[in-house]
Amino acid sequence: MIRSFCGVFHCAADAKGRLMIPSKMRDLFPEGQSMILVQSMDKCINLYTEERWGDFEEKINALAPTEVRKIARFFYGSMQDVTPDGQGRVLLPMQLREYAGISRSVVIVGCGDHAEIWDEASYNEYAQESRTEEIEEILRRNGL
Repeated sequence: MIRSFCGVFHCAADAKGRLMIPSKMRDLFPEGQSMILVQSMDKCINLYTEERWGDFEEKINALAPTEVRKIARFFYGSMQDVTPDGQGRVLLPMQLREYAGISRSVVIVGCGDHAEIWDEASYNEYAQESRTEEIEEILRRNGL
C-alpha cells in the first residue's frame, strides 16, 4: 500500500466549492481525521494529513523567531481543517479558492508528504514549462 500522496487526478468542484478527494488520497487519512488545507507558495492549495502537517509545523517552529512569524502568518492565516462528507467531498473555503484561482476544473497532484490542489488552467500552464534541466541540477547538487 502506498503511504504517500502520488498521482495526478482531474476533478471538478461543484457550485458550492465542494471537491471530491480521490479515494486513493482519502485512504491516507485515518478514520475521522481532518484534512488540513493551507495556501501554497505556488498559487495552489496544499492538502496535508494531521501527521504530515505536524512534521511540517515542527520544521517551521525550529526556525528563527523572526522567520517563524512571517511564515506563520502566511500558512496559519489561511489554514483550514476540513472533514470529508459521506461522499468523500470537502468544502474548499472561499479564501483558498480565490487565492488559487479555482473555479470548476481542478487538478490534484500528489507531492509525497502532501497533495496540491490546482485550478486546471493554472496547472496546465505550469506543466507546459519544461523543468527537467532545473530538476536535474537540483538532484545533482544534492547527490541524487
